[in-house]
Amino acid sequence: MATELESLIRRLVSIPSPYPNEAQLTRYLTRYLQRTNCRTYFQRVAENRHNILAEKGTGQASVLLYAHQDTVPVVPGWTTPPRKLTVTGDRAQGLGAWDMKAGLAISLLLFSHLEPRNIKLKLALCVDEEYISRGGHALISSPFLKDVRSVISLEPAFSHEEQGIVTGRIGRAVYVVTITGKPLHFAFYDSGSDINHAAADFIKNLVKLNRAARGTERQFAFVRKIESESAGMSTPSSIRLEVDTSILPPESADTFLSRLRSVAKQTEDMSGSVFRISVETWKRDTPFLEGYRIRNDNEFLRLLKQSIRKITGKPAKPYFRSSVADENIFGSHGYTVLGLGPRGGNAHAPDEWVSVKSAMTVYNIVGDFIGRTDHKLRP
Repeated sequence: MATELESLIRRLVSIPSPYPNEAQLTRYLTRYLQRTNCRTYFQRVAENRHNILAEKGTGQASVLLYAHQDTVPVVPGWTTPPRKLTVTGDRAQGLGAWDMKAGLAISLLLFSHLEPRNIKLKLALCVDEEYISRGGHALISSPFLKDVRSVISLEPAFSHEEQGIVTGRIGRAVYVVTITGKPLHFAFYDSGSDINHAAADFIKNLVKLNRAARGTERQFAFVRKIESESAGMSTPSSIRLEVDTSILPPESADTFLSRLRSVAKQTEDMSGSVFRISVETWKRDTPFLEGYRIRNDNEFLRLLKQSIRKITGKPAKPYFRSSVADENIFGSHGYTVLGLGPRGGNAHAPDEWVSVKSAMTVYNIVGDFIGRTDHKLRP
């Protein structure tokens, strides 16, 4: 099985799929699934971009294996050909090997080899996860998910290797802050009427939105972009800020917007209402991702912990992750989504790699979990 897994990772890495150009990989995955005993569907996301949905088995409930098809583009600095898997010992190096073509390969092999008796086994292979999650947002509105009881995502393990289970993630949103006022000619300059001072006060006031760090759980806001322009010998009449955020559940993007507007009002008052400050959510084609948390007493979490203990001989380590992914879409819509992935390194960077041994361990853990779930959900 380890040889089959390494061979499949090698094949997947060789097929370029940087967003938004996943079509070549979609065709390969389609051919792969056509060789299995399953029902396959396509979900159009955009021109020449499709999610692949597949299912097998019968039953009133299902477990969904999730993976994304896309990678980031090649960046400078690679020491080996990025689309040729280079294996040195246990280290398999190639573009997307860790994020997440190893997880994609594990999902495909599990789906191919397992034959549950009491549940359906479903597979969702989405596009655009590395950008704005067009595929994930399309999937969440699909009736394909109506009987899903648990989602297993095989994204890279950023913490605790094969023992780690992602049981929650931050939310994230970007906001546009516009500060306006009257420009000042150089001859009449007054620091109290300088719009730059208002911008500085607003940025300093953002700290009021932060929460003290507790492990990987951090809430904060920071300015990622500042734009202003003046005409001739005068101060600017407006400043535009982009504010990026890490938002802890149960806070949402909307409630965080309200808090930002309160900070803006406080900053306006500090200026004696010389300036006006507006705050809006930055517009993009899909919603920003909301945070979520899985309860510690969740039944599927308990089963996955048992599988990790059985396969590794070590206790599972549930943890909260300080990044966003398509899992946020499932979790924030009420699905039990559990993240488990292989060990590796250099995600989105040169010389990305994954441990083949670790990937095989994850295969065995998830296979055991699906067997336990199949037994648990028997009629």
